[in-house]
Amino acid sequence: MTKLEEWDWRFRNLNEVESFLLAIFSIAVKAIPLFFLLPNYSILVIPAVILAATIAVIPHELAHRQYARKYGCFSRFTLNFTGFLATTIINALPFFGLLFLSGYTLISCRFFSISKEIEGKSAAVGPLTNIIISVLSFLLIGYVTQTVAFFLYEIAAFNAAVAFFNLLPFWILDGLKVFRWNVGIWIVMIISSVVLMYFTGEL
Repeated sequence: MTKLEEWDWRFRNLNEVESFLLAIFSIAVKAIPLFFLLPNYSILVIPAVILAATIAVIPHELAHRQYARKYGCFSRFTLNFTGFLATTIINALPFFGLLFLSGYTLISCRFFSISKEIEGKSAAVGPLTNIIISVLSFLLIGYVTQTVAFFLYEIAAFNAAVAFFNLLPFWILDGLKVFRWNVGIWIVMIISSVVLMYFTGEL
């Protein structure tokens, strides 16, 4: 077993809490370049980004997990070391967009072959959760103080970016599963995420 395979094995066998914390960390390092790019909010950047990363990761993955469990499937969030390393490095660099590739929700339906509909709906609820959070956070910005607005803006931006990235229709991402199940729903969702990214300055 190579060192890379050993670390992949170790990460796959972490419990869910440990996996979530590391996944949040891999996104929250985005605070490093933002700390220098947003000097007027430097004191708020780190807590805002940690909160935004947490709200972008946990509801997304729990939505996947709980929807799959509704059908009696085994489901848990698991981390991939290679993805964690790549995500952490890229997110720590300035002038790069947000990358969300650390882990995924494993779904295994032991007693039946998972259908395209169940797979598609289980995949869709994750980015849909991000879209809803992003919309609500963005709509609340005009009704709160400037400090709270900064936190809400980061939450809206992070969730929009995570939704868009996960809706890309390739590899193991949610987007491919949603696309295979229902192209119309996939189109509405990815357009919604792009619009949100535009309004939150991610484009």
